[in-house]
Amino acid sequence: MIVRILTTTSLLLAGTAAIAAPSKPKPASTVLITNSRGVPATRVSVGVEGQSASLAKPLAPNTKATLKLPKVSGCTVAVAATFEDDSTADLPDLDICKDRTIHLTD
Repeated sequence: MIVRILTTTSLLLAGTAAIAAPSKPKPASTVLITNSRGVPATRVSVGVEGQSASLAKPLAPNTKATLKLPKVSGCTVAVAATFEDDSTADLPDLDICKDRTIHLTD
């Protein structure tokens, strides 16, 4: 009987500690980039913690591509895109722990 009480108590304490501890968000290893513009994105790069990753080829209008990111510990990235019509998009503070999709729009 004492063994049951001790086992139950230890399980309750372990469960309470697991619930109370805030979980650290896990950074994404990939992001989905969506080009919702009517012109191709000629260059798209994502920078995080002094490192960057770029799409290997242009991203056509209304298409998606997955980009593998370097191994990082943070959640905030900066995105830079250049389009065929010489316009640019700069997104300096995106949280990829909350949303792993990057939308390029007009």
